[in-house]
Amino acid sequence: MVELIAIIRRKHAAATKEELARIGCQGYTAFPVLGRGRQRGLRSEPGVEGFAFLPKVRFTVVVEDEQARETIEAVIRANQTGQYGDGKIFVIETADAYRISTGEISHGEIS
Repeated sequence: MVELIAIIRRKHAAATKEELARIGCQGYTAFPVLGRGRQRGLRSEPGVEGFAFLPKVRFTVVVEDEQARETIEAVIRANQTGQYGDGKIFVIETADAYRISTGEISHGEIS
């Protein structure tokens, strides 16, 4: 299993949800975050040093290894404009997942 963390522009959140649904992704978490990357955020008021954070959305998806490439491609399709600030996807190996309601453990399999 892998955990995919995608940090994207807010205006592309709906398109990302649509792409994930189109490929059959049933579960994910999305929530608003603030951050800055290569585009270096927004400049604050003139004369004030530093940069403000940009509003983004963080999607977290855990998928089987075999589904990772398709899921990554779906997120890219929904978000790629070719400009700084399109976002980033982090891929993290996940060893186990526990279902809280039953205590069941999934070793590399999601259901």
